[in-house]
Amino acid sequence: MQVTQSYARPSSSQVDSEGMKFNFSAEMSRKPVSINAVIKNSLAYARLMLALREVVKGDWRPAQKDHTAYQEWVAERYLEELPQHLKGVEAKKVKKLEEREKLKAKKTALRKEISKTQSVVYKARRQYYDWLYKHDRDKWMVLDPVISVHPDAVIFEAFSLDESSYGRISVPSKLLETIGDTDYGTTNIDFSQALADEIYRVRSYRPAWLKVAFEKVELATSAGGTVEKKIDLPESWVRGFLQVQSASTLDGIMVTLHSQTVAKILLELERKKERESPRSLRFMLKKGEKTKIIIDPWGVEVEDTHVYNGSHEGEVRLWGRRRLFVLKELLPYSDKVEVKLLGTGMPSYWTVEMDGHRFDLGLSGWTSNDWAKKGNFDLLASTGNTKNIDIKKVEQVLIQKLATTPQEVADLMGIDRSNATFALQELAKNGQAMYDHLTGTYRWRQLLQQDIKLTENEEDERLKYAVSLVKDGNVEIMRSERLDGGLTEYRVGVQGKNFYKPTIHLDLDGRIKYAECGCSFFRRNKLRQGPCAHIMASVIAISKNA
Repeated sequence: MQVTQSYARPSSSQVDSEGMKFNFSAEMSRKPVSINAVIKNSLAYARLMLALREVVKGDWRPAQKDHTAYQEWVAERYLEELPQHLKGVEAKKVKKLEEREKLKAKKTALRKEISKTQSVVYKARRQYYDWLYKHDRDKWMVLDPVISVHPDAVIFEAFSLDESSYGRISVPSKLLETIGDTDYGTTNIDFSQALADEIYRVRSYRPAWLKVAFEKVELATSAGGTVEKKIDLPESWVRGFLQVQSASTLDGIMVTLHSQTVAKILLELERKKERESPRSLRFMLKKGEKTKIIIDPWGVEVEDTHVYNGSHEGEVRLWGRRRLFVLKELLPYSDKVEVKLLGTGMPSYWTVEMDGHRFDLGLSGWTSNDWAKKGNFDLLASTGNTKNIDIKKVEQVLIQKLATTPQEVADLMGIDRSNATFALQELAKNGQAMYDHLTGTYRWRQLLQQDIKLTENEEDERLKYAVSLVKDGNVEIMRSERLDGGLTEYRVGVQGKNFYKPTIHLDLDGRIKYAECGCSFFRRNKLRQGPCAHIMASVIAISKNA
């Protein structure tokens, strides 16, 4: 996806008699967005911005070692130790083996080319960004943070290098003393390494200013000409940004932890190195008792001071725990961490508040399973179809209000809440909205200026299979029944290679609260790798009949 970002000049900072001013240069091709304000509790804001920077730089994928040189050295030593009359024979044998390996590799490459998968392209792109991050960060930083200026808050969003972590900072308007006019909307901001270095200099005794400016430069001046960044934006980055919003709408287990508890976990991970599996955090949840977290593989137990009062009881496991180190510098300045768990091996959301400013960290199920891989959380987020609602009208409502709830949209347009939720979720899937799981609100946020047109995800054959089941008439809604708490239970019959009867519970917003299937994929993975094809087909069928 070709994207060009242009800025009037690089973002900068300056210190004068009024305090420390951070001038973020807004992207020029978008609708003008601007704000000029003094930040209250600016030291907390600076700490959160540095944590967001750590998210952007984050790459927790295990480094792949290149053993080619070592294998060549071993082959040379092996030939040296052979008797003279065998050296020629062995040399020919080694050569033939090398040729065979090359032919095998060529055969594999041709098969991949014929199947037209995108895995090679995605891998090459990721290697390119890895190289760019190490050798030319200014160009790599074209994946600039997204900033949304709304009447009630200013919000920064960013994605990690390995695409498994999502960071968001919310600065409420009550902590901003705005000067002059404000232009509301969403844009990208130029967030260079030099500017990040200046954020380290923020002090509590020195006022800090936030300025987002849209400036059209007709001619280059001594202040600097237009800064233009061009990039072939990886679709996995865009997919991940969209999926993280869908996943946040799902029903989760809310757990409150003391910041010292998280600090103890990180201390144990710093002190020790995992030599064996499992490498997980186990949340032991029992209503009326203090939350316990067990750090594997050492079995270290950390007990929190808060009593858990949620309805879900049992064990929830999380992987990719070292990504929590981006919170390390924030923990001494906050009393608690709010955690939303979607289930074992599922995404999780971690929230830290500091002096009124808020930092949200969204983590995928595990590090190597980035947000773009086979989650299909958008299918679980809502059910409905476009015949019941004019999404364009909902879009206009969201643009006008900037932040709203499904109930407000339903009341304003005279439609069912489930249809309103579906429309808002469709906007989120198209990169035009974000979801705040703590307040239950959708916000207008246009991720890219251009329309997002993603190619079909060829790696996920499940969705293709699910669509074909529905098209061929192999999916039937056998029964629907109202349950307590506003839930509706659907029993669906799906005839594939075998006959399965998925069970799905939907709430008033059309979101899946519970899903189960008898197939082997679901028994092995539950929802950790997204729904099975039979649940997908059931959701599609329910949506068509909504």
